[in-house]
Amino acid sequence: MSGERILVADDRRENLLFLANSVLRPEGYDVITAVDGKQALDKALAERPDLIITDLKMPRMSGLDLMAALRKAGADTPVILTTFYGSEQTAIQAFRLGARDYIIKPYDVKEMLESVERALIERRLRRETSDLQEDIKVSEHLEERVRQLHSLCGIGHALTSLRDPDEVMRVAVEAAIYLTEAEGGQLLLLASGTDQLEVRAIRGPADVRARCVQQRSTDRLASQVARTGRAVIAERENDGEKGASRLAVPLRLHDQVMGVLGVDAKASRPFGENDRYQLGLLASFVAAAVSNAQVIEELRSKVSAEPASPPAPGKDSEEVAAVINEGRELARELQKMAATAQALAEKLQARTGARGAAG
Repeated sequence: MSGERILVADDRRENLLFLANSVLRPEGYDVITAVDGKQALDKALAERPDLIITDLKMPRMSGLDLMAALRKAGADTPVILTTFYGSEQTAIQAFRLGARDYIIKPYDVKEMLESVERALIERRLRRETSDLQEDIKVSEHLEERVRQLHSLCGIGHALTSLRDPDEVMRVAVEAAIYLTEAEGGQLLLLASGTDQLEVRAIRGPADVRARCVQQRSTDRLASQVARTGRAVIAERENDGEKGASRLAVPLRLHDQVMGVLGVDAKASRPFGENDRYQLGLLASFVAAAVSNAQVIEELRSKVSAEPASPPAPGKDSEEVAAVINEGRELARELQKMAATAQALAEKLQARTGARGAAG
């Protein structure tokens, strides 16, 4: 396979030029050279060649010393050792250090090219196996992301269909715990006309389901998120000791923070960036659904207070329509993201299937 990079190390210029220019480059290989063992080591570690062909006896570092140094550095580059002065003991030592071949000079060009091809085939197979495993991991990750996005779509539709603010907040906490596999969760809203957070729905580790409350919050992390408008992952403290992680994201509507959605991790499963991503998407639905339910509740109160004269269409009904449309738009965007991720996953599955069949 042309284009693969081979490092050739030899202190004899005529040997170096012959191997590089008359044997390897005509076959399409990219060749780099070194005139002693130390230079070869530096280039091997810096340029990561696909193969090293080194002479046994060189200044500053022998071929065997070069192989030992590469092994110590964790480099797994295949090595072919060449020498004018072969011996059984040297060959044994070379193979113990991981040499792929041991060639006595003068060698036949065909013999050298066959040795090079054998060494590179092994490396290609290892690389393709590694790429295949990586593709499988990426495909599995994408499939998991598709499942998560579809779950979020379903949760979003459910939330935006609810009309009771308390029920919206309770379901939001349940959804947050479900999506992040958390131990507990809370939803907090800013009290009307203030910057003070109130806990409005909560579920602790011992609770069977989330419950609605209305109590002043002393949660410093939630206050930070409400003030800055930025999601935060932090360690929670238990009696002064650091514990499992916490995740809090802002509830934002029309670029204004209206509250905070937070979850507490299980000790065995700390939060990561994917949890932050999912909770952030959920928070968009929650903010729209809470606002929607609150506006509808206000309209119902007005209708109850003035039963003889139902309100004419105006600002309130326009606000309801705007919030409902925002929820629907969020759902459409999530469906697009899920479709894109699904397409990528299918492409990777096809690619890994084709590679498996070829193997």
